[in-house]
Amino acid sequence: MAKVGSKGGSRHLKRLAAPRSWSIGRKEKKFIEKPSPGPHPLASSVTLGFLLTSVFKYCKTAKEARRVLKSGLVRVDGLARRTTDFPIGLMDVVEFPTIGEAYRMLVGARQRLLPVKIGAEEKSFKLCRIESKKVVKGGLFSYGLHDGRTCLQPKEQEAFAPGWSLKIGLPEGELQGHVRLQEGAVAGAIAGKNCGRWGVIEEIIPPKAGAEGLARIGPFQGERYLAPLRYVFVVGDSKPWIKLPAGAPG
Repeated sequence: MAKVGSKGGSRHLKRLAAPRSWSIGRKEKKFIEKPSPGPHPLASSVTLGFLLTSVFKYCKTAKEARRVLKSGLVRVDGLARRTTDFPIGLMDVVEFPTIGEAYRMLVGARQRLLPVKIGAEEKSFKLCRIESKKVVKGGLFSYGLHDGRTCLQPKEQEAFAPGWSLKIGLPEGELQGHVRLQEGAVAGAIAGKNCGRWGVIEEIIPPKAGAEGLARIGPFQGERYLAPLRYVFVVGDSKPWIKLPAGAPG
């Protein structure tokens, strides 16, 4: 009897089943383009075609977006991307060279991606959060970053820790600096009920038995809040290294 093979993941996505973080009309049509496997997971990314047609509105239809991308007129993290289903997520730099505009993707309420217009100096780098750390062959530390990148560092150099942020040059991907997850650093929540709120870390509460570590961040418009450390993204030591949305500390 022949074995039945696995079908694998679906290539289709219904609008009603799309992640809550997508700001879309869920009853306009039945399907929406699904992000391809890439640097960001489905729940925290949108397609490049969606950005062009629904966020920036530089294209009216998906057909126009495909034509623009095939011409190499859009860069993501310094590289031309030519498919509409390429996933775009947190901290990605989306550039339109022909019109001289560049945007960094941040998050707002409900983890919805929020483009922030940036200048020529900022488009040359991005910040990546360290998600994992391990020792690999050759006596190197291997750091897994939030956008799928891997950073290798000799053990003789300063060791980083999960939760810290690395400054990565674009498009080569070279390490340009790092910022610690510590009190006094500028940070914000990238998930949870306080998603998109930025401020200064006032206190780090270590994890205890049955409870995860927390960061107290504030003030933000006169309010302070607690966020799990796994949701905290550090963007600067005493001042932010990147341009943040209006209302955030500058």
